Amino acid sequence: MLYCTGAPKTGTHLLLKALHLFGGAGLAAIHSHKDHNFRWRVEDKRVHIIRNPRNVVISWVRYQKLPRNNQTIIGSMDYIIKRVNGHFGWLKEETVLTVRFEELLTDPSVIKKIGIHIGMAPVDNHFESLWGNTLTFTDDLTNWKDFWNDEVNAAWKAKGGIEIENKLNYVNN
Repeated sequence: MLYCTGAPKTGTHLLLKALHLFGGAGLAAIHSHKDHNFRWRVEDKRVHIIRNPRNVVISWVRYQKLPRNNQTIIGSMDYIIKRVNGHFGWLKEETVLTVRFEELLTDPSVIKKIGIHIGMAPVDNHFESLWGNTLTFTDDLTNWKDFWNDEVNAAWKAKGGIEIENKLNYVNN
């Protein structure tokens, strides 16, 4: 089996679309938010996606159809931090390819890396076909900087958000 994994709102639907565009075995790829502790079969192939964790929080708030204000952003942090923490184990797995959401949208070489990992060649215009038309697509990329302020930043630091950024190699401050 071929799995696309990641914490909620990290871009798993975009990654699934990328896998489906390969055709063949890519069409059978399974979308999963299961964390690293889930009992996976050794022979399964996995592509894991990460995203700037601050953008994950904002995207979660938007997905939940909540107002993007200090209260809802801060209130969503614990859930997102817990979910992202559950996926850190994937970063250490040699048999798992981890891609960044931001690079999947901007760097065509990421498609090539995915193809090598799953043993398939991309189709024509693969990279150009990624944008839009996924289950959670809104035509509006999240930008945490539009919503982050001193109060939100203080809560992020107090809840351990900076440690998550460091583990994922996202440096925002």
